[in-house]
Amino acid sequence: MKRLLAAILVLTMCLLSLAPSVLAIEEPGAPTEFSAERDGTRILLSWQPPADNLTVLHYNVYRGTDPADLQFYDSVDANFTGGYDTEVVRGRTYYYAISANGTHGEGALSATVEVLPPSDDYPIMVMGVIISVVVVTLLFAYWKGRSGE
Repeated sequence: MKRLLAAILVLTMCLLSLAPSVLAIEEPGAPTEFSAERDGTRILLSWQPPADNLTVLHYNVYRGTDPADLQFYDSVDANFTGGYDTEVVRGRTYYYAISANGTHGEGALSATVEVLPPSDDYPIMVMGVIISVVVVTLLFAYWKGRSGE
């Protein structure tokens, strides 16, 4: 009888020791191929589902201006593997990470990605082209007006 109780106790302990690993497997892994890049005045986020093929209900997007302090930003339906952040401030660096949520909870965060502010050269270049076009147009109009005299 003592042997039977000892065997049951050992078997129960073995099964209980496996329980945390079984629960951990049921949470989805981190989304893969996560990237973020500026797209004009917004930031395009894109990713692939976790490689473990577990059911994903939605994705949580985390954002911050410090990679060590990411805060929950938005939730995206599992049917989508991308989205835009339209609440960005020019000249600010942003950091993003994403997690998948399944029937047993939230999985691990993806790698953090950094999105640098856009260069200030672009507006200067555009203004240079606009000024050049205006100057050439005015010179042409002046020359055309003088040739008619």
